[in-house]
Amino acid sequence: MTNTQELDLVQSNDESVRTILAQNPDTSTEILDKLSEDESQFVRMRVAANVNTSSATLDKLSKDDSVYVREFVAEHLNTSLETLLKLSNDSLMAYWIAGNPNTPAGLLNKFSKDEDANIRASVAVNPSTPIETLDKLSQDANEDVQSAVGKNPKYTR
Repeated sequence: MTNTQELDLVQSNDESVRTILAQNPDTSTEILDKLSEDESQFVRMRVAANVNTSSATLDKLSKDDSVYVREFVAEHLNTSLETLLKLSNDSLMAYWIAGNPNTPAGLLNKFSKDEDANIRASVAVNPSTPIETLDKLSQDANEDVQSAVGKNPKYTR
């Protein structure tokens, strides 16, 4: 599809057309950036989940009013460290950030002590979690957290 054709689709009145464009892995980063300003939360969610979305566009979407859009940004592999750190101030994003392999060890260690077992389990399966943290999580009082440690490819004990 040409850039001109993509531009025509961005302006479509049909939300499903814009959603399909936003989730297409062949959609250009420029078009995804335009779609990141779409009125539809669903279109913006698809942009935040698209593998081609740039870190600059993800940074813009990290400020979105929709918690769902921000969740996709928090788990996206192209999300910059700076954006992840900003999002970490939002407790609703902890679970998603804890599972992102680009999350720094210090933040993973912090989340490993969270009172929410789901957040600790997300840290436990993250391949970037330090072994020392995995050792502690393997002794967690919650069986789901312990089980999650066993699913971490890095943990062989």
